[in-house]
Amino acid sequence: MAKEVCLRLGKNYVLKDMPFDALIPDLSFGNVDFIAAGMSWTEERAKRVSFTEPYLTHDPLVIFSLSNQDNTTLNSLAGKTVAVNEGYTADLFLTERGDLDLIRLSTPADAFLAVMHGRADGFVTAESTVKSFLENQDGKMYQYYAIEGVDESCSIVVSKNKPTLLDNIQSVLYSMENDGTMKRLKRKWKLQ
Repeated sequence: MAKEVCLRLGKNYVLKDMPFDALIPDLSFGNVDFIAAGMSWTEERAKRVSFTEPYLTHDPLVIFSLSNQDNTTLNSLAGKTVAVNEGYTADLFLTERGDLDLIRLSTPADAFLAVMHGRADGFVTAESTVKSFLENQDGKMYQYYAIEGVDESCSIVVSKNKPTLLDNIQSVLYSMENDGTMKRLKRKWKLQ
């Protein structure tokens, strides 16, 4: 999607891979022009950066675990070790609970490995992340269950110092929605 946005804005596309917690600081320092990394709006983030309207909505949070475990609800995880990705929606949501032993990991791959190797009883993340992982795994080894009433939405994030860029990106997103490009991209990446 970021590539398509850059193409439509007539800009060069350069992808930077970095830790999630470095995204907003790098944007603030002008090291990146925008963030297209599945970032959800929060009140705290909105004080520092600007968000487009969400391009992805209703991606439920799920509990991912080994299939031989009874980790089907948040209550079943009480007192257990649960992996989350630092700064993600699941991290923010579960931090408020207080009855889980959270381990914060940098990437979804780290969290999947923690579950696979018994360092975590479960991993709470967006359903799209789990579906992508399961495409290349033996599905019988794992299970996941939706957490009712909690989902993720994703927006493109721009520095508050660049309101024109925000407006231009939002216009491109509207255009991509209207001409079917967004629907094709979601279908390609299995986000529908």
